Amino acid sequence: MTKEAQKPVVKVAVIGLGRAGHFHLQSITDLPQAVKLTWVIDVDKEKAQRIAAERGCNWSDQLDEALKGPDAVDAVVIASATDTHFPYIMQALRADKAVLAEKPISHELHEVEEAVELAKTKNLAFVCGYQRRADRHFRELKRQLDAGAIGNLKLLKTCSRDNPIPPMEYLRTSGGIFHDMLIHDFDMLDFLSGGQVPESVTATGHSYHPEIEAMGDVDICAVMFKYASGLIAMVDTCRNASYGYDQRIEAFGERGMLTAKNELTSTVELAKADGHRMPSAMYSFPQRYVQAYKSELTEFIELVQAGRDSELHRLEQKAMLRHPNVVRTTIAAEMSWKQGNTMEIAKVDSLLTRTPDGAVATKVDDMQRPEKLRRLDIVEEMLSKYEKHCMQTVAFVKEQHERWLKFDKGELSVFEALQILSDLGDRRGLQAAERCRGQGAPDWLQLVALIHDLGKVMALPQLAGKDLLDEWAVLGDSFPVGCAPDMVGLPDSKKNLDHSHPLYGTKNGIYQSGCGISNLMMSWGKDEYIYHMLKFNKCTLPAEALNTIRLQSFSLWHEKGAYSQFEATEDAETLKWVKELNQMCRSDRTGDDQPAGFGQADWMVELLKKYNMDGKLKW
Repeated sequence: MTKEAQKPVVKVAVIGLGRAGHFHLQSITDLPQAVKLTWVIDVDKEKAQRIAAERGCNWSDQLDEALKGPDAVDAVVIASATDTHFPYIMQALRADKAVLAEKPISHELHEVEEAVELAKTKNLAFVCGYQRRADRHFRELKRQLDAGAIGNLKLLKTCSRDNPIPPMEYLRTSGGIFHDMLIHDFDMLDFLSGGQVPESVTATGHSYHPEIEAMGDVDICAVMFKYASGLIAMVDTCRNASYGYDQRIEAFGERGMLTAKNELTSTVELAKADGHRMPSAMYSFPQRYVQAYKSELTEFIELVQAGRDSELHRLEQKAMLRHPNVVRTTIAAEMSWKQGNTMEIAKVDSLLTRTPDGAVATKVDDMQRPEKLRRLDIVEEMLSKYEKHCMQTVAFVKEQHERWLKFDKGELSVFEALQILSDLGDRRGLQAAERCRGQGAPDWLQLVALIHDLGKVMALPQLAGKDLLDEWAVLGDSFPVGCAPDMVGLPDSKKNLDHSHPLYGTKNGIYQSGCGISNLMMSWGKDEYIYHMLKFNKCTLPAEALNTIRLQSFSLWHEKGAYSQFEATEDAETLKWVKELNQMCRSDRTGDDQPAGFGQADWMVELLKKYNMDGKLKW
């Protein structure tokens, strides 16, 4: 028996069964002597079960089962949604499993550092899937570069133009063009330069696509780096190139130039009297990087098989130390674009501040955030119902429930939360509460008026951390998901993925007529969050109070009579109080009686105690 045949078969779990997950599944299929697919894991249970049946393995919607017991795996391949990478990485590493994770490890620098440190401390194989490093053309360029083919390296240029433009749903959670696209190029600069870290970066960009601009992102960008060695590096990237997937590299040195060109669909060139016609570039990255994905997984399996005392393992332990620098460079480039100036890489850490829950935010963003919150009243009125309706889906709402309804963001008293909003110029809750009190409203409605907008704290980095949401997911009118829109006076949004769903796109969707308005799954926002937060903390407000908070922004129902097919008898009482609360709040938008500050009145203290809301609450 050969030494090669004696290598252990590596048992693997693949988590995330979307496009990237399927690349890895195919690569595993091509390596039957080295890999055993033991688990497939996805939040979509039906998909996981179907693929498990096809592949002859176990399935789950949780990673836990794959990490222990008789079918425990040796390695985990993470290809799930971007914002789940870090928790899955940490869970696998803590369970002493080797990890191959699609990028990014995290958008948060401190989380990248934590993951690398944990892998280093436990001496585990930890590879982040920058697949371009495994591409045969780029590796050949690197080999010649290291061999001195062009002498001293003076200039590096990479071109990275995507095709086709990704779905808007993906882009909204991708982390933006810097963390989603450019980070690949920045990792290649590290690869080709031998691990040099730039001194400074200058970035500029523009958005030609209105929806991308609305996300606060750009769809075309140019970035330039300056290094201590004198090296200059330039990157240009774009979300869409009409002629195909464009990935090129140029290295210029004192004795010549190396160029890695695009892979074409064929090698056939047509020559005629009117000129030469070249074949087109590959359509997109699945076609362009077939070999790279397979090589990446093959080398990861070989790394695991080699063991922790091998030279392969030692080299990878060294290579993974680059990850914080790559993310730091990415953050600096994004800062440069946002601020419109050159950013020194060494100053990035000093411009990052750790929030109470451990997350990291830029001080620039923290300075801008109060101004945004001072404008929340205006934003709430002007935010497009149409745009929000495009973005809210059943899957999105469930994802936010998973993120936010664990109530692990920290602890605040009601007064502390009110003080935060008051400091930022938002005192509508106090105004509305005083108006309710002055008109003799029930004491629970006075309290509801006081706290009805506290869900806005989801827009604060110090509470939200890595789960910070865009304003469209915090503010604006609410509506049910899981059924066709009943948008009286507004156009139907064809861009909401649920509206073409065979069930979610029907009039009643996942509901029954007369099921009750309070039983609908509502779009995610401040009202849904504060409703669940109060229930989680066992506050004793009556049901009508909780429903009033939850449905206060469902104006399509309480103002226009939409979705009436779901009404039940008890909804009439809720509707009365929702209208009452909204009347009180509307009166306060003029600012004529805006309080000068915030104070803890005795009646507030008494009501909070009465309804079990005094002291610290979990958020």
